[in-house]
Amino acid sequence: MVDVLKLKYKVEAVDTNGARIDLSPFLISGAFGENEGELPAYLFISVYNEKIGNKWLHQILALGTPLYVFADGQEVFRGTIFDWTAQTDPLGSVEVEAYDNLVYLFKSEDDRYYRAGQRAKDVLTDIFRAWNIPIGEIQLPGVVLSKQVFRAMSVADMIESILKECKNKGAGEYIVRSIKGKVNVLKKMSNQDVYVFKYDENVVSVRNNLSISNLVTRVRVIGAEDEEGRAPVIVTLDGDTKYGILQKIEKAASDDSLADAKAHAKEILNESGKPERKITVETVDVPFIRKGDKVKIVAGTVNGYCEVLSVEHDIGRKSMRMEVK
Repeated sequence: MVDVLKLKYKVEAVDTNGARIDLSPFLISGAFGENEGELPAYLFISVYNEKIGNKWLHQILALGTPLYVFADGQEVFRGTIFDWTAQTDPLGSVEVEAYDNLVYLFKSEDDRYYRAGQRAKDVLTDIFRAWNIPIGEIQLPGVVLSKQVFRAMSVADMIESILKECKNKGAGEYIVRSIKGKVNVLKKMSNQDVYVFKYDENVVSVRNNLSISNLVTRVRVIGAEDEEGRAPVIVTLDGDTKYGILQKIEKAASDDSLADAKAHAKEILNESGKPERKITVETVDVPFIRKGDKVKIVAGTVNGYCEVLSVEHDIGRKSMRMEVK
């Protein structure tokens, strides 16, 4: 476990001349992390508007300026300023919001087509290259995709759709993550270092919530419509119906077999067929934990391994807030 008493953060900006500027002495507050349902990691910092050389920080921290965060010398964030606010008050301050390079996939739309029979890894590689995102590791097995037609769709949604098909075909779940400026596609909960959080050691609080608001207890997979607009039911699969019938309709891909349709229905029930549990944990900071990692929680009503859905690291307080399931 990280010794929070010895943990040292460093925040750096890179000016237009390529010089690195240590912002740590001017830092008022800062936090970085990843949100559920969003592709890029983020960084928020607030600094005193001091003069460095012949420039003020509000000039140095311009839109598009690269920012880095290091924890005990290891890079934990690399991104670019997307939002800038300068405030005049007795001390003067500058607040900026930065995102890693996956923000360009998250905030952009595209039209793309891929014929049936191509490997998911090849399709994702083509998308990343089209958007000039350097590629790190892609752990996907050799999953063969159905025809992919994307029209005026967010690039991030395209990637999510491809990964969803991989999951439905039994390849497991994957997370897209930027590491030192390179995009990686990694299997969820595959991290080698698994941190343990216990209530009497390093946990501040735990909130445990159960809900059946998004529960699915029956899945019907339908085929293509006929000339009169009727779509045949290919598969009907029931899960645990003790909470009643909560039905989801899915359309089969044109090249899906009966086995594919059944596997898809079963995957939906495996994912959404049980009450949803969301756990919020506040702990001492471990800067290296990211969304998609596996952690172990032993606190209150929670005792077991969990997937990190979102995480925020508070640089000043050296604390961390995780949403896990």
